This record gives sequence, C-alpha cells and structure tokens, in this order.
Amino acid sequence: MKKFLCIVFLLMNFDLLPAQKMLVAFTMDKHLKVGVPVCYVDERGDTIVPYGKYKFCQTDTIRHIGFVYENKKDARIVCIDNQGKELFYVFKCDNGPDYIHEGFFRIMDDNGLIGFANSLGNVVIKPQFKFATPFENGKAQTTTSGKANDDGEHSFWSSDEWQLVDCNGTKLMKYTVVRDGTDLKGLQITLFDKQGKTAQEISYSYPSDIEFANNLNVWANLQDVNFDGKDDILVNLGRYGNQMIQYYDCLVWDKTKKQYHKDVSFKQIGNPQISKEKQCVFSSSRISAASYSYKRFEFINEHFIETAALNQTFSASKQPPLFTEKQYVKGKGLVTLYKDVSVDKINRDWLSIIMK
Repeated sequence: MKKFLCIVFLLMNFDLLPAQKMLVAFTMDKHLKVGVPVCYVDERGDTIVPYGKYKFCQTDTIRHIGFVYENKKDARIVCIDNQGKELFYVFKCDNGPDYIHEGFFRIMDDNGLIGFANSLGNVVIKPQFKFATPFENGKAQTTTSGKANDDGEHSFWSSDEWQLVDCNGTKLMKYTVVRDGTDLKGLQITLFDKQGKTAQEISYSYPSDIEFANNLNVWANLQDVNFDGKDDILVNLGRYGNQMIQYYDCLVWDKTKKQYHKDVSFKQIGNPQISKEKQCVFSSSRISAASYSYKRFEFINEHFIETAALNQTFSASKQPPLFTEKQYVKGKGLVTLYKDVSVDKINRDWLSIIMK
C-alpha cells in the first residue's frame, strides 16, 4: 500500500467548539513541498480532493480556504474552500499566493482581471481591473489600462489613468496623466463624494524640476497628513540625489472653503513618515556614511513647521551612536537640548525611526 505523508493535524475540543469541516494535505512524495501532487482528506479520512488534481501551494490544512496550484503547465493558483470547491484564481505575488493586507487579497478571473476577496473567501470586489495594488490605509490603487514593465530589478505596472477605491469598491479619487508629447506635465484629479458623484476637479501641474526625478512612477493617494480628520492628497514627486530622497507634493483640505489647495511646505519634507499616533510627520536622511538626520514637522497655522531635529552619529563600529537633539522655541527657532548624548537621553518619539 502506498503511504501518504500527513503534515499537520490540529486537535480540536469539539465539546467546546462547533464541528467544522477541515481538510488536510497528503502526498506520496517524500516531502510535502511546493509543486508536489497532493490530495486533501477530511477529519473522517475521506478523500475530498482526489490525488493529483492539484499541486501543493503552501496550504497544508484548510479550515475555511486554501491555495493550490493547477496540475498543468503555466499553472495558476486556485482558491478552494473546505468542501474542495473552487472559488476563484489568486493573484501571484513572490511566486506564491497574494499576501493578505488589511483583511483582503487579490483574486483573478479567467481573463486575468483583478478583484479582491476577504480571508474567508468572500468576493468583496469582483474582478474588473487590469492591475490593482494591495490595500493600504483602507484604499487600493486600481486601473483598467496600462501594461507590466520591468526595469531589470523591479516589476511594476504603467498606466496613465488610476482610480483609488475603498474596500467596498467605491471610487474615492481618479487621476489621469497630462502629457506634452512624452513629457510629464500634470494630473487631472477628480474627487468623488459618498454617492459616487464628482465633488471636486483639480488640474495639478508638476514642478519644473520633475525631469530630474529618478524612476518616477505616476502616483497619487489620499491620506490625512495634518490630522484634521479629512484626507489630503499626496502626489509622488520621485526620488532625488545620491541618497535617493523621496519627496511629495501635498494638497490639503480647506475646511472653510471646502476644497483642496496646494501646500508648498510639505514639499520640503524628505522621506516623510506620517505618524497618526504622534500627530506629526517625521523626515529622515543620511548625512554621511556615519551620520543620519531626522526632523519632526507639525501643521501649525496652515503650514508644516519643523518643530524638532535629531542628528545621529556612529563614531566606531562597536560603540553606540551619539545624538544631538534640538527643539523649536517660538522666537528663537531650533534650540539645542542635548549634544552628543546616548539614546536614553533623547525624546522617546524618535525611537521608531532612528537607525538601530
């Protein structure tokens, strides 16, 4: 008799929990690894998914849903439930099934269009996009046009028209590239209200130095950067210089006028890290091979103001770094609080961004 290799069994206390169908993967190969033929057996030992119908794809135990490879050339990843029923194809990421972000992962239909499902296998946005990013802060970038590109190191999707959607598939913002020939000139941005109607249209122009950006990808997003409870618009300006410092333009929401307007002060913030917890925007950059600079910005009187700064210096490979911290004082500017001190002396707010 051929022996199957059982990888995982989890014991369940059925006196405390309701019975739930569970499938476990078996193989006739020596080891259960990606690409070997498998079958799936239920808790009674009955074969639910016949051996060889699929190949193994990281899921050894299926309680709700699992992922398997088709057993053929150019195999797609299939999502099946704990009854062995095929639900949909799964978007490939890093040679495996798409990662779950904020409770959702990307799925595909027979034509390769992309949608989203939740961790229980329920389709929340039906496949309709040529490409879509994972959800981040409750939003995903989607497009119905464009093509895949590869710069030798990274693969990315190029399109001149994108839509930002929430986890229900509701359109939040649309932006379309404006070009003069092949030169990038601006974006035509449309904001939508909760009913899907146009709330505001914005003609955005890129700054003149955009031609010096490295590997610029057209990208805009909605995020509350001044912590007033309303999303603002961020526009990617690319990376600059030897240190490849990232910059963005920002259009903030004006509560009085009930529309967006450009805030020029945000553009000064290199490598911005928006901290909702600290109600500020951190900036970080490398000064030299042995020193780093960090800044803290706060939205004060309708502008982003540098309210604190920190320099970190490594003097020797086996010695801990030293820090110089400055704090903004009205009428005086940045005033030195500590100079060349250890990490335990500095404000704890810096700990999340400093080099370890």
